[in-house]
Amino acid sequence: MDWLIEFLKKELDDVSGVRVEDVRVGLVYTGVLISTGHGGLAYTPIHEYSGCPSLSIAGEISGSPASEVIMMALSRNMIEASIGVATINALSQLAFEIHPERYIFSNVDVLDLIKRGDRVSMIGYFGPLIPNILKKAGEIYVFEKRRVSDNRVRFVSPSEMPRIIGSSDVILISGSTLVNKTINEILRFSGGAREIVLLGPTASVIPHPLFERGVTAVMGVRIKDPRAMLRVISEAGGTRQILAKCAEKISFLKRDYDSRGVG
Repeated sequence: MDWLIEFLKKELDDVSGVRVEDVRVGLVYTGVLISTGHGGLAYTPIHEYSGCPSLSIAGEISGSPASEVIMMALSRNMIEASIGVATINALSQLAFEIHPERYIFSNVDVLDLIKRGDRVSMIGYFGPLIPNILKKAGEIYVFEKRRVSDNRVRFVSPSEMPRIIGSSDVILISGSTLVNKTINEILRFSGGAREIVLLGPTASVIPHPLFERGVTAVMGVRIKDPRAMLRVISEAGGTRQILAKCAEKISFLKRDYDSRGVG
């Protein structure tokens, strides 16, 4: 994650004047509003805890420099990490606005990247996508920490990950891997895939450093109404509510950058 933070700092030149104005840790997502008026969110990993995941620094984060809060993404405390990643996403939204010439938005959907007969691996359970993926894919393998029951797919143990994703055509990686810091390990095993997609609202980051590490598509969201986003998160809203009330899907494809020579 340090590589993502360093790239973002260079992209924005100077974030010293940007502060975190508001933080909400909801049941599904964590949201951050920064002083430029941009918002970002990230998965809240509450299932990682058996007790109450309270923070000793609660009440002290708002008002802090964004350049400090993004470093929380490196924390071993997963709630702190979600706040850090949400701040990275908010600053990424700022970068999209400041440097529009550096970002090539695509209207390609994740389903457009899957071909008939593909072997698809999911890092994280994308339940709503499964029916449509099954219309094309030959096999779907899922790596998921939570206990999920779905006989349409095969759930795979972590020990099988290198073998399964190493032989997959398409790998769909949840943006939550930015929070739990498994993204580097997953990418090490993913080099043989035709498409490696970082997916979901938590994946709303600047795409370039991910492209450099083999990701072929980054598919997240653009927050259109940050204050509405905070309200939805505070009221335990999930992806469906976020997209309906305050955000829209965005996609970046590595091949678009390669063909146009945009770095």
